[in-house]
Amino acid sequence: MRNREGKIVTTAVTNLDIHDIARSCRTFGVKEYILVTPIESQHQLVRRVLGHWGEEPSMKWHPDRFEALSRVRVEASFTGLLDRLIREHGVKPEVVLTDASDLRGGISYSDYRTELQARGKAPNPRPVLIVFGTGWGIDSSFHPAVDRILAPIYGPEGKQEEGGYNHLSVRAAAAIILDRLFGN
Repeated sequence: MRNREGKIVTTAVTNLDIHDIARSCRTFGVKEYILVTPIESQHQLVRRVLGHWGEEPSMKWHPDRFEALSRVRVEASFTGLLDRLIREHGVKPEVVLTDASDLRGGISYSDYRTELQARGKAPNPRPVLIVFGTGWGIDSSFHPAVDRILAPIYGPEGKQEEGGYNHLSVRAAAAIILDRLFGN
């Protein structure tokens, strides 16, 4: 990730991101929600949150939340994640980058949704890994790993240069993007 000065940093995992994105993933049929962080204390935080919701009282009182959180995984590196997914699926997933910036080659949500629907009808479709970033976005050094880029999300006022505003939380962006790609 980048910070506001453009320096490469590691951002923090938040309890809200774990919960809210997991619930959006479950709502839209995403099989896994994978948090990638090299920091062991962040892994411990994720395990502690998931452990709480996996305990008997929590599962009993909030079965929907338990179901959503049961899809959460944590990985130490993106390379390790890709290696695991290749082992599990026998093929490298298509890596799809989301970004608030208008990066070259971005595909619209409607076009990518149409592609995904067509692929879903094929036997053994290639898995898709949608990458969301925090902080001030994913550093360009990550871009060689990317197969596709989704267009930014703009509100009714348009791009920032046109007077619009697009600085969504990762939770909000994830929910909007999943709805655009997989919602009814």
